[in-house]
Amino acid sequence: MDKPLGPAHIKAALFDFDGTLADTERFGIELDEEAYAYYGITPTEAEKASLSGTDGLESIPALFHAHGLGVSAEEFFAHRRPSDVIYQELPIKASPGAREVMRRLRAAGARIAVVSTTRHALVETALGRIGLADLVDVVIGGDDVEHHKPNPEPYARALEKLATTPAEAVAFEDSPSGVASAQAAGVYTFGFTGSCVPQELPAADERFHSFEELAK
Repeated sequence: MDKPLGPAHIKAALFDFDGTLADTERFGIELDEEAYAYYGITPTEAEKASLSGTDGLESIPALFHAHGLGVSAEEFFAHRRPSDVIYQELPIKASPGAREVMRRLRAAGARIAVVSTTRHALVETALGRIGLADLVDVVIGGDDVEHHKPNPEPYARALEKLATTPAEAVAFEDSPSGVASAQAAGVYTFGFTGSCVPQELPAADERFHSFEELAK
């Protein structure tokens, strides 16, 4: 069966933040590695990537279980520097071409939302630091919802804030949990495979490697 076509007229464009709009995930992995070292394990690259796009409540215990350890997300984060430093201090940058894609969507009449598992205030701080804040109408952070990705609530909340239906929206995601979240909310989803922690994202409706491709 052919995959459905995207909306003929896009009224809302919903962007994941970490790994999609900005190169934060490589810094997150560096912080993760401090905690891995504390517990004396060396996860594979695939295991490290498994935390991307999640809140860690399930993915972290699963990773440590694979290494014969029972470690909760709370215990893990107790031995890891807070992620706040990534959004407030470290040299994050916007993904190449992302600003141009967002600018063109707005020029065509679409409103823009950022839908993230990261805390609302940190996302807003980071958007300002990477020069995208002026293009964003709505931010949905992890503290704005009860259920995180892959649950559809984050995307459903963004659509509600934008007063837009799923049939009039598209989403841009770089992780399986993010793709699942957007699609569960009924949104046509583009899978970004050009992240610093690239994933294949076979479930995405379409895939692209660079925002610069879309900006042409």
